[in-house]
Amino acid sequence: MTIVKEFLEQGAPTRVRVLNGEDTDASRRGDKKPIARSECMYYCPDEATVRRCIDALEESDRRLRERPEELMLWDWQATYLQAEQGNPNGGGTVILGVAWYDQAFFDDRRNAWFGAMHQRIYQQLGIPLENITVEHWARISA
Repeated sequence: MTIVKEFLEQGAPTRVRVLNGEDTDASRRGDKKPIARSECMYYCPDEATVRRCIDALEESDRRLRERPEELMLWDWQATYLQAEQGNPNGGGTVILGVAWYDQAFFDDRRNAWFGAMHQRIYQQLGIPLENITVEHWARISA
C-alpha cells in the first residue's frame, strides 16, 4: 500500500495545486528574494464558491502580470484546493500564498485583505470574513 493511499484511506487532508505562482516557476521569481510570506485561506462551503474564488484569483494574477512594476514588490504564490472530506456540496479551502519582496510595501499592505475593496470582492464571491484566515511570516536574517 502506498503512503498516499494510506493517508487518503485515513481521511488525511489532501491539497491539490490549482494555479501556479512564483514559488512553482523559477523564471517568474527570478533573482528576487522574498522578505515575507502570507498564507490566505478561504473556506468555500460548496463547489460553486470554490470555482468563483479560483477564477477570481486567476483573473487577479493575470491583471498583476500586466503591471510588471508591482511584481518587483510582491507576487502570488501557488494556489491550492484542500477539499473538505465528507462535504456533499464539493466545498473546501482555497489556499493562496503571497510572496513579498519589499519590506516597506509589506508593512503598508499586509492587511489589505481586510480593506473595503477586498471585502467587496469577498461579498461578490460569497465568502464571509469569518471564513477567511490570513497569516504572515517574516524572513529572519542570520
